[in-house]
Amino acid sequence: MKLGIIADIHLDTNKEYPVLDVLCDVLNKEQCTGLILAGDITDTAYTTLKSLETIRKKLDQPLLFVPGNHDMWDPEHKFKSAWQIYEEYKQQEGCLCGKTIQLEKDKIVTGSMGWYDYSLGAQHYTMEEFRKKTQAGRVWQDRRFVHWGEDDPTVCQAMLQEMEQVFAENSGKQITAVTHMISIPECSVIPPEKNWDYFNAFLGSESFGKAYEKYGVSCGIMGHVHYRKEIKKGTTNYKCACLGYYTEWTTKEMETEIRDSLQFLE
Repeated sequence: MKLGIIADIHLDTNKEYPVLDVLCDVLNKEQCTGLILAGDITDTAYTTLKSLETIRKKLDQPLLFVPGNHDMWDPEHKFKSAWQIYEEYKQQEGCLCGKTIQLEKDKIVTGSMGWYDYSLGAQHYTMEEFRKKTQAGRVWQDRRFVHWGEDDPTVCQAMLQEMEQVFAENSGKQITAVTHMISIPECSVIPPEKNWDYFNAFLGSESFGKAYEKYGVSCGIMGHVHYRKEIKKGTTNYKCACLGYYTEWTTKEMETEIRDSLQFLE
């Protein structure tokens, strides 16, 4: 078993680059047996739902995925709520949300999109300030495009409970947990980068990392923050494997950027 791991491929923003073709080529060269895609595939729910089929056709390996916050965006209000979108994803082949896939004997992978509860934001801001999702003239775009119908901490708690139920049902197994949102503060944007003490609130929740510790999760995979790093914390190996926007790349060599962001689960 050798699964490739990548997140935040942003196919629409990166449309001038052959992201999928090069990713498939690298997966084949690395003799991968599958791909874990940790969210932010495109910038709307309906384009991501269409893109999933394209990705499956191009890949020579099975696709396992969780959606990201951009995959939940519904600017044209084509869905009743974000929960309807989330359920649409859960019906898709390879979606890990609330499910388990057995990789090897006593080794499983599960997932959740995750969400944020503001726990990673600086505590001198109030909950009301975080709810506004606006700071220094910048608006966190989930405010405009993601319509849960309930507050963020409630959504985050629902996502956590879904994942903890899977953990409890698979006690004693080696568990890999995949989220889009980050699960430990070590992967947040460290101030003094401008205004990120505020915007870190929308990157994830440390409650997921605490759950990983409680249930002995061996590997936590995430995206969202556009970092490329691995961290060992307690007994959990954390992998953040983001391709990110082409404007953030250090080169314009597609294979170099794919290889630099791609990580593996073996």
